[in-house]
Amino acid sequence: MQDLSKIKIIFSDIDGTLLPFTGKDLAPTAALLHELMEAGYLFVPCTGRGTGNIPPEIMRLPGLRYAITANGALITDLSDGRVIWDKTVPRAVAEPLTRFLRHYYGNSYLYRHGEHYLDIAFGHKPYDRSNKSLVAWMESVHKVDFLEFLKEEESATVDKFGFASPDPKVFDAIRADIRKEDFYDKLLISTSGDWNIEINAAGASKGDAALWLAKELGFGPENMLCAGDNMNDMSMLTGVGISVAPENALPAVKAAVTCVVPDCRENGVENFFRQLLS
Repeated sequence: MQDLSKIKIIFSDIDGTLLPFTGKDLAPTAALLHELMEAGYLFVPCTGRGTGNIPPEIMRLPGLRYAITANGALITDLSDGRVIWDKTVPRAVAEPLTRFLRHYYGNSYLYRHGEHYLDIAFGHKPYDRSNKSLVAWMESVHKVDFLEFLKEEESATVDKFGFASPDPKVFDAIRADIRKEDFYDKLLISTSGDWNIEINAAGASKGDAALWLAKELGFGPENMLCAGDNMNDMSMLTGVGISVAPENALPAVKAAVTCVVPDCRENGVENFFRQLLS
């Protein structure tokens, strides 16, 4: 049994942690999170998604004040929409990165101001239709030509890039080749699943964003409970009071956390959170 007495603030990934990729009804999860907030705990979604495609069951939670999005590129104060932490990718990096990614088989995507976009330079749709989260993502994505899109005034920075492909060898090639590019040292590369790589500005991470927000709110690392399942979560799963990963998490993630719980399809993380109410 973990000592939960010092926990004051909960940071949790969504996909693969609270929401299985096969999908589920999030209403019971939202009800639990609301109960936790009513009991005095702060809850902060800490996701690779943008604010525009966080599940509405979570975004509509009464009392939800902050969201960490795009792998820690942004912290948004939801009370007024202000961005209070900004580690986004500048246009001067986004444009050559777009040209670089167009050499590889797959789909290039990005987030800007919380919304998600797909580069129409590619005609493929390599997404697994059994992945309910990705199906919903594809159905709501904005399709644009990135090089034209990046000329817009609102694209002075973008939240993050990603690249999806049905061929995992593509990711190995991108990781090797991007090291040769002049802009490589301005980037941080991770993944949120075996279907993609994700590319943030250097300095953007869920861990740094979560620690900063906790400190701003008067809490130390010992007061933080963090949950995640993939490599883009690793930065927030060490050096905190308690960290949790579901059984479906990557082996490296499970090795890093203080507690491994049942698979997210069995509500392992939610059931762990529920202990805070006992």
